[in-house]
Amino acid sequence: MRFLYSFAFIVVAVPVFSYAIFLVENGRAGLLPRVRGLCGGRLVLPLVRAACNSAWSIGLVILAYPLGWLPKRSPRPSGPGGLPPVILTHGLYHNASAWFLFRRRLARCGFADVRTYAYASFFQSYEDIVEGLVQTVQRAAAESPTGRVLLVGHSLGGMVIRSACVSEGVCGRVAAIVTLGTPHQGSNLAGTLALGLLGRGLRQGGEVLASVRGKPVCPGPALSLYSPVDSMVLPLTGSLLEEREKCAGWLEICLPPTSHVGMLYDSRVVELSAEFLLRAASRPASP
Repeated sequence: MRFLYSFAFIVVAVPVFSYAIFLVENGRAGLLPRVRGLCGGRLVLPLVRAACNSAWSIGLVILAYPLGWLPKRSPRPSGPGGLPPVILTHGLYHNASAWFLFRRRLARCGFADVRTYAYASFFQSYEDIVEGLVQTVQRAAAESPTGRVLLVGHSLGGMVIRSACVSEGVCGRVAAIVTLGTPHQGSNLAGTLALGLLGRGLRQGGEVLASVRGKPVCPGPALSLYSPVDSMVLPLTGSLLEEREKCAGWLEICLPPTSHVGMLYDSRVVELSAEFLLRAASRPASP
């Protein structure tokens, strides 16, 4: 019973608390009218729906979390003429279980080789996490029918991808990137409530942001998907691309209102991601 009470408290308290901070942070920044415009002219109902979406999504995260401790299945490399491998990188405090629905849906879209890259949020430095992804990309590219891979990252995972893609060992091996709810310009929430150096590094001006901004921008094709009611990346502008990313070929799409974690389980997010990746995979590699 104690577990059930704790479970119920978390799935209710976290959305209520985070959306209260959402209103404060976006109100302080004068962004609530912009949020309302992105939500079709409404604010209260989209926020209520997003809070409910956040509640069941967090519940699903908790229940699915042990799946991330199971041994990884060996990847099934695509044959000649097949699609490149897709590597999924989770966000802060999560593990490979974040993708249990997403990867199944990608497989239905024709991606036979879908892999996950996992890291420890409390026991690894940002640089070590990036280097781990670099090595994962190199191994997957060596097994790819095209010599390239496709990358998808949620939240912090998107920042890890951005840092890895400009590393010397990865250059030319990435066919496309998709980020979901990534704090491209940082999050005030991370600076206030995040536990650990890695989490606090996501604040505006933090170490993770400084590391990404201190390097060249990953060239496109790249897609950033964000929600206007993301209560984990605050304020709204934290989710938006800067001009230099847009100049490098990044595309930015605002999703219908959904929660930060809910993006992982939203079929519309998978459809947009899969369509973008399929188009990118069909393009010839740059010389």
